Amino acid sequence: MRPITPWLCGGRLLLALVAAAPAAQAALNSFSRLDQVGRWVIERKNTQEGAITCRAYIPSGGTWFTSNVRIGPDGSVVVPDGLRYSPDGTELAQVQDALRRCRADMIYVP
Repeated sequence: MRPITPWLCGGRLLLALVAAAPAAQAALNSFSRLDQVGRWVIERKNTQEGAITCRAYIPSGGTWFTSNVRIGPDGSVVVPDGLRYSPDGTELAQVQDALRRCRADMIYVP
């Protein structure tokens, strides 16, 4: 008779799956990069409750609120004090469309 390998043993397989669960939850409640549209980065955050939050910003290397040109919750462009931003209407329309698609479904197709 051939011995059962540990991966096929029901109890051990379950233990391996449970041990992997915290790694899967690490992606929850933190933003993950989805796409880049011109200068803009599109990111998404998922919560355990299934809520989706999407954001778009132009990376600057600084903190989120004081250094990044970003799209506000109302869809307007937020430019922190001391920064310059020259809008590109076509690029901005593409970013707004990417945010709409990000919020619409779990599956995001760039």
